[in-house]
Amino acid sequence: MDGQVYAQPLIVNSEVIVATENDTVYALKETTGQVLWRRHLASPVTGGLPCGNIKPSGITGTPAADVVTHRLWVVTFTARPAFRHTLWELDLGSGRIISHRSADARGSDPRAQQERGALAVFGSRVYIPFGGLFGDCSDYKGRVVGAPISGQGMLISFATDNVREAGIWAPAGESVRDSSLYVTTGNSTPVNKIDESDSVLRLSPQLRVVGRFTPSNFRSLSANDLDLGSTGPALLPHGLVFQIGKEGVGYVLNGTRLGGTGGQLASAHLCDTGFGGDAVDGSTVVFSCFDGLHAVNIVARRGAAPRILRRWSAGSGFGPPIIAGGVVWDITGSGVSGFRLSDGKRVFFAGTASGTSSFPSPAASGSRLIVPVGRAVVCYVGI
Repeated sequence: MDGQVYAQPLIVNSEVIVATENDTVYALKETTGQVLWRRHLASPVTGGLPCGNIKPSGITGTPAADVVTHRLWVVTFTARPAFRHTLWELDLGSGRIISHRSADARGSDPRAQQERGALAVFGSRVYIPFGGLFGDCSDYKGRVVGAPISGQGMLISFATDNVREAGIWAPAGESVRDSSLYVTTGNSTPVNKIDESDSVLRLSPQLRVVGRFTPSNFRSLSANDLDLGSTGPALLPHGLVFQIGKEGVGYVLNGTRLGGTGGQLASAHLCDTGFGGDAVDGSTVVFSCFDGLHAVNIVARRGAAPRILRRWSAGSGFGPPIIAGGVVWDITGSGVSGFRLSDGKRVFFAGTASGTSSFPSPAASGSRLIVPVGRAVVCYVGI
C-alpha cells in the first residue's frame, strides 16, 4: 500500500477494500491480491496538529460499504486549503467518485477532531463518529455526524454536552440495532459533571439522546483518564449491551433502558484496561485488554439480573479481535494469532513484518484471513 493501514479491511463480494493514511482506497482481488482499482482521494495531513500520533493522517476510520446500492463511504483528513474531514462516496466496482462533501459538524474544529471509529450505514444516512487526537489536546468533543446517503441534504450532528473531550474514538465506531445507534464516550472536562462523558449513549436516527448509562464512579474515571469509551458497545441477544473500558470493569446493560447513572444490570472487574473493540458470538463476548484476550458469557435469566461468567483468558497485548470459523483471530506487534473460541487454546500463530499500526483488526471470508500489517495486507488461507 502507499501508506499505513489503520482501518479494518472490508471484504465485499470477492473484493478486499483497503484504505490508507495516504488518503488512498484500494480494491484487491480476494483470491490473488491483484489491484482491481486504486483511488487516491486527497493529500493527508503531515503536520500542524496540536498533538497526535498518526503521521501522515489520512483515512483512519474503517469505511462503510453498502452491497445493495454498491457504494462505499470513506472519510479523509486533509490540510489544504484548510484542515477538514471529507466524506467520499465511491462506486464499489470501479472506485469512481460519485460525490464528496464536508464531514465536519458546524462549530467543530477539524484540527482538534480525529475520525478513528468505523463509519456505519443506517437507514437513509451514513454516520461518522469523532473523538480527539492522542494527547487529549485542544477543544475537541465527542461528536457523531449523519450525512444523507443520497449525497444531498443537510448534515445532522450530535455533540456531547460538556466543555471539552468525551471523545467517541473506539475503532469499532457506532453499534446499530433496531432504530438506535449506540456509542460510548471518554473522559471529559470538567471531571465532576457527567455531561454525557464516560457514558454509553443511545441515539435516535436524528442523533437525539434517548438513553444513557454512566458508571457511578464517573468522577474518578474522568479524573484519571479511565475512558469508558476505550471500546465500543457490544450488542448481545435479549436486548442486552456489554461495555468495558480502561478501568477493566465490564457492564451489562438493558439496551432499551440503559439505566442512567449506576443503573447497570450486572458488572464485574474482568481485566487490566480494556482497549480497542469486542467480538460477539451469541452470548459470548471476546475483548482485548493490556493483559490479554478475555472471553465471557453473558447469561440472561428470566426475572433476574444477567450473570457474567468468565470463560478463558489468553496472551497479552492484543488489538480488537474478530471471530470466524469458531476461532478468535487477533493481531499483536509480533504476529497474528488464532484461539479456539470454545476454550482459548491457541491453534494458529504466524509472525508478521514490523510496523503494525495501532488497534488493527483482521477480516475473514470463507477460508481466507486478511491481516493489515503496517503498509501492507497479508492473506492467510486455511487448508
